[in-house]
Amino acid sequence: MTPQEDPVGDEYERIAAEIAEARTQRGRRRYEEVMVSEAPAPLTPYLDKGVVDSVFGELWDRPGLSRRDRRWVTLACVAAAAVDEPIRQHVHAALASGDITNEEFEEFVLHFAYYAGWPRASALEMAYYQARAGLEAAELNSPTTTDHDA
Repeated sequence: MTPQEDPVGDEYERIAAEIAEARTQRGRRRYEEVMVSEAPAPLTPYLDKGVVDSVFGELWDRPGLSRRDRRWVTLACVAAAAVDEPIRQHVHAALASGDITNEEFEEFVLHFAYYAGWPRASALEMAYYQARAGLEAAELNSPTTTDHDA
């Protein structure tokens, strides 16, 4: 065997690549299920390895908490971090997926305000109203009625 030939190392690399590809595919599927939108293109290591592979390919796929439980934890975390875009994304996904009802979300905002502060809860509530309006507009514009229903 020459120094360049390493059948064990080659087999390890092949298996590692298969595992990584399976995690990426699982992450893309889970992202689309959880976020109710298409998974982001792998434009940066943050999106590809961080968000898709790690967060959705591993964390959201773990046992122990249901998707709904993870959703509540995530909503509290993104709202506490006070970063607008993740708040908007996760609020929309929570409502669009049906994991959380409007009534539950409204109570969540009030509860969150007491523990994290009113200004942060205000940003959360604004994201809620934006998501709700967008979902209601999409529902009104969807072709759900047939000719005989009109």
